[in-house]
Amino acid sequence: MNEKLEQDLAREKLYIAADSKRLKAFLADELVVALVVFAALWEPLTSAADTEAQIELINSNVIFIVLFRVFYHTIFISLYGATLGKIWQKIFVITQNGFTKPPLLVSLARASMRIVSDLCFFYGFLWAFATPYRQTWHDKLARTIVINV
Repeated sequence: MNEKLEQDLAREKLYIAADSKRLKAFLADELVVALVVFAALWEPLTSAADTEAQIELINSNVIFIVLFRVFYHTIFISLYGATLGKIWQKIFVITQNGFTKPPLLVSLARASMRIVSDLCFFYGFLWAFATPYRQTWHDKLARTIVINV
């Protein structure tokens, strides 16, 4: 599979995205999600009595935060093949077979696996440094690769 994938990528003149671009895109996406969540919780956070009440509010909204992260990544990847961070870095998520943007269910599986990577201390992201096509756990699961545009 790897030889065929390598040949197909070369034939199509597609190149794996650089680690630095992926890191910048990751950080940008985390910032976008954090800003949206912060905006959504602004009123209750500012009206909370103290820091302990703010922490309790955030803890009570963990499901909302996780679901929003999955929604953000699913929608952007399925519609555009890239999140806002990836668009900024000019990188794109494609399927290994066909080199197309991932369909909705594949994007949902990929976004859900990102959460698992987060829960495992980002090990799923670090995994990419040891693989030839820089695939994270969510890329492996969804059979996707991230390329330069």
